[in-house]
Amino acid sequence: MNPNGICDKLDVAPATELPPPKVKRRLKNNRIINDDILNNTEKSNHKLTEFFPVRRSIRKTKKTVLEEKQKFLEEALRSGKEDGLLIREFDGKGRGVIAGRTFFKGDFVVEYSGELIDINEARLREQKYAQDQSTGCYMYYFKHKNQQYCVDATAETGRFGRLVNHSRNGNLLTRTVSIDNKPRLVLIAKDTIEKGDEVTYDYGDRSKESLKHHPWLAF
Repeated sequence: MNPNGICDKLDVAPATELPPPKVKRRLKNNRIINDDILNNTEKSNHKLTEFFPVRRSIRKTKKTVLEEKQKFLEEALRSGKEDGLLIREFDGKGRGVIAGRTFFKGDFVVEYSGELIDINEARLREQKYAQDQSTGCYMYYFKHKNQQYCVDATAETGRFGRLVNHSRNGNLLTRTVSIDNKPRLVLIAKDTIEKGDEVTYDYGDRSKESLKHHPWLAF
């Protein structure tokens, strides 16, 4: 993981000097796949096509292929399946994640898994985590159906998503998926990812203060 996690600045300054600001992870260009999307007509299929590039045989219709991809994604998220990924140490960055097999454009790669909390609880946790810089902070803010959420992946769980490093030219895109009426964050292959490649995505933090303390955000 990159040297620092992801939190907004504290709302109330502590008595001592504030530590450098932590990195904010934000969901950009968000697309939402709803539970009932497969029950709609051509408009829904168009949305699924945007989310899942269609690669089909002549024996399968576009709708069938999209339904199979949606079913696979739901099963992977419910089971916590994270196949095809390996953890590696990188100089200057610490832990990161590489592809253990080839992923094609549009493939589901990994979930950014953690505890789903509301924005008020997230602010309270920010203050708690800021008191101990060794704890790290892996809080991902995003909006779903006009409501602000946060996935807190600060706790070590053995899941891969929290260890994926930042790159402004990352090979992953973040999307939201609604499973059992709850939003989930998934990382999708932006282009073909070859076996052995590090998987990365853009954290989206462009604030001057963050760049001052964390110059690696510019790359």
